[in-house]
Amino acid sequence: MRATFVGVLTGTAIILTEAAGGPSIGSGAIRGGAVNSGAFNPSRAESVTFTYALDRADRVSVRVWDPDGGLVRKVADMAPRAVGTHHERWDGKDDGGRVVPDEAYVWTIETASGATYDPMALSGGVVADIKDARFDGQAGTVTYRLPAASRVLIRLGVQSGPMLKTLVDWKPRVAGSITEYWDGRDESGLIRLRDNPNFTALITYVTLPDATVITYGNAGESYRDYKLGRGKAATRKPERPRLPDPQGRLVPVNLVPPVWSRAPRVQVTFRGAAGDVPSVKDYVDVHVDVDPTDRDRLLQDQFELIFFVDNVFFAEAERGHLPFNWRWEVHQLPPGEHVLTVNVASFRGQVGVASRKVQVTRP
Repeated sequence: MRATFVGVLTGTAIILTEAAGGPSIGSGAIRGGAVNSGAFNPSRAESVTFTYALDRADRVSVRVWDPDGGLVRKVADMAPRAVGTHHERWDGKDDGGRVVPDEAYVWTIETASGATYDPMALSGGVVADIKDARFDGQAGTVTYRLPAASRVLIRLGVQSGPMLKTLVDWKPRVAGSITEYWDGRDESGLIRLRDNPNFTALITYVTLPDATVITYGNAGESYRDYKLGRGKAATRKPERPRLPDPQGRLVPVNLVPPVWSRAPRVQVTFRGAAGDVPSVKDYVDVHVDVDPTDRDRLLQDQFELIFFVDNVFFAEAERGHLPFNWRWEVHQLPPGEHVLTVNVASFRGQVGVASRKVQVTRP
């Protein structure tokens, strides 16, 4: 498979399946389910309130879960609640009293009589692309609008060429106008990507479940570190079948990777060639690897390495292995500066990228 930028963006097998049955709200005992704010900063002592109503008095458990299904906080644990409307407050901390990392979190309610409210089984999952994003080179911004709170992927590259930057890697964003900041360069900072006449972008979003709240402001711990560390052994949310979408839309399966994962950080080095832009005559030995913290997960998957020279497909290694060593023959290139770009693309849709420059010389 020859992977171009378009292929890297759309070549992932996005399997769509009809949403399947079984009610997630029992007995009609729980009504509503809304948050008073779509985002808040718990590091500044802000909080969020979840509102719902009961048709009859019951004992209620209200829990907050991370986007990978790990238990974060027991807001109420089989607590008595009367008939009517109730408000549950969450301060953005886990059961250990620590501020959660920046991410999107969802609420569930379970009653002693068997009613369940689980928005992950009732909502979210609508997939679409954004075609009218505005790229402002002077301001260094990318602006677009989301119809609902969503998880967003932005990939930038060259049409029929390599992917050159992941600007947003499936991060949660609130509904409305969104501004991302970008300096116009590729992942390695070598290429003025925005100036390329064949520049292209993919902006895809998947809507988040109702009653999702996004936290921000925690500069001390990333969500990835949390999930690979203290959050790794968290209690898992029960798997519940998703109710059919009332509009008959399909539900994506395996489109979004586990939230703690990320596009692999690719490392490209030239063996035996000195300098940031080494001078080479006939060949250069290329060494490709990924960040050690990304390697284990990538090696559990199938992936390929795709090489581009000056944004034109050059070679590929299907079912690649890491580290990967390759002798790049440059004698067919004209003298001058050239850019080698490597895309490491997993079969689950994640793509890492890195570029290096060389100066081809002749005797």
